[in-house]
Amino acid sequence: MKELGSGGEWWAHPVGIAGVRLSPGQTVVVLDSHTEHRRGQKFPMADYALAHLLPSAEPGVQVSGVMRLRVAGVRSADLHLKLVHTDSRLVLRGVPGTRWRSLLAERRQDLAGGGFVPLWDEAEPSPYELEDEREFSSLMHTYRDLAWLGSGLLRRIAIFQNFSTAYSTRSWITGDEWIFELDTHRDVPLAHDVFLDRLIDDVWGLPLKVTRSYCDCSLQGTARRGYQCTFYLEHQHPDVPGVMQIRFRWGDFVYGNDARQRLEDLNADRNWLDRVLPVRAGRPNGPAGRKDGSR
Repeated sequence: MKELGSGGEWWAHPVGIAGVRLSPGQTVVVLDSHTEHRRGQKFPMADYALAHLLPSAEPGVQVSGVMRLRVAGVRSADLHLKLVHTDSRLVLRGVPGTRWRSLLAERRQDLAGGGFVPLWDEAEPSPYELEDEREFSSLMHTYRDLAWLGSGLLRRIAIFQNFSTAYSTRSWITGDEWIFELDTHRDVPLAHDVFLDRLIDDVWGLPLKVTRSYCDCSLQGTARRGYQCTFYLEHQHPDVPGVMQIRFRWGDFVYGNDARQRLEDLNADRNWLDRVLPVRAGRPNGPAGRKDGSR
């Protein structure tokens, strides 16, 4: 969740994940077909996932990607991943025809040509990873503290698509907070209570509770540029660390006036688009603005 959600890309689904399928002993993450970079470059989501997830070292600098993540095998369109010295398993499922072996070979060649060291075939934790874990121990500790949240959100990724009115979902980690920024256009109700109700549902949601909130919905209809409602959620048990901050933003487009077209080009579901970015007769998609952003 953290690595795929970083950057300023566009996706047909939040962080490029079309769905998650749970089965005994493993989790299958179904990827979108493509992602679009802020510069307008469109490329396979499978390639994007490898670049962000698989660890590699720049000697004397640091390790990029997920520490201790390893390739366990390839089966058709499925890339099997594991963590060193654990029983964890994750499957990345690309679109039909995804050639993981070719993508891995290309990734290895590109890294080697730039002086980087690929680490995803190492049987043990590499010296580079061990050094980074020592050097950035507090940061590693924070990521471990937030692992329960990322794991739970990954398994409930559909909430972002089905119960949010946002056309863009961005996320990043600052300190002990995992921040999510959801942007809704002013032609669509913000409806953050619906999303939060599903997220903290006693049966289907996560064991979270709202500890602080700042709601500006009273400004709807009067705010000239829009407004933001912010909610802070923590685990119901006080001893579990980590905070989820959700910023629900409502107003004019902040990622350019071509948002709907860019999502259509990525084969986003038309019914979903009609709900979050409805076309208004005689009106463009929105005013000009920044050209970067994430879905």
